[in-house]
Amino acid sequence: MKTTNLMKKTVSILLAVVLLSCVLTGCKSEPLVIKDSDTYIVIKTTEEALEGKTDLLLIDYMQTLKEKEGLEFAISDGMITSINGIDNPADYSSCWMLYTSDPELSNSAWGIVEYEGVEYGSAVSGAEALTVKAGQLYIWVYQSFS
Repeated sequence: MKTTNLMKKTVSILLAVVLLSCVLTGCKSEPLVIKDSDTYIVIKTTEEALEGKTDLLLIDYMQTLKEKEGLEFAISDGMITSINGIDNPADYSSCWMLYTSDPELSNSAWGIVEYEGVEYGSAVSGAEALTVKAGQLYIWVYQSFS
């Protein structure tokens, strides 16, 4: 009987510690926006982050990340023109290009990028038309063309 009560108290204490740490850290297990460098931004998607939505566009998902994770970006005429303070120049000699792990929405013939040893193809559409899916990566790379 004493062992059972001791076990219950121990479990209660452990549960309280886990809940307290969750409250203090915001229960974040992993960031959704990874700044691999100033010119290489990886956006992750999870079921929880998408809140059950299946028709969410990347631009709308990025907007929620702007509010929750501090992602900064600007868009003009349907094109991302700036991410975290790095702007496309007026002559577009450099610009932000989008790649994805989603095989249905990428085309490696249009270009590839490597992240953590895996190659990802260029997105077939921009942030205003690309529907995000849980478990996929969306990678913004600032590339020069001159």
